[in-house]
Amino acid sequence: MRREGNQLIAELASDFADSWRGERRVDQVVVEHGTLPLDDLYLSLKPLSKNGGAVDYERLVSGGDIFPARNPQGGFVMFRIGDAVASRNIHAAIYDGIRFGLRI
Repeated sequence: MRREGNQLIAELASDFADSWRGERRVDQVVVEHGTLPLDDLYLSLKPLSKNGGAVDYERLVSGGDIFPARNPQGGFVMFRIGDAVASRNIHAAIYDGIRFGLRI
């Protein structure tokens, strides 16, 4: 990016097409660098859960019990979805919720 007079010249490129590059004259630029996972609540509740926050993904696919009992004294079963896993978009969180919700 460089300044020309009262405007900025932003160089744009695509993460999906290495061959595409271009410039655009703009008044301002907003940069989005993603976020960190919001997993503090998950990490604090994990030791209190029956399954230790773990999911058996082979059983998720085959139809078995997807929440292995790791802590029989735990009070609940839990799993991570959405931004508690990683910085992702809303569609990933919805997909996770549907996928696990169908199995409970």
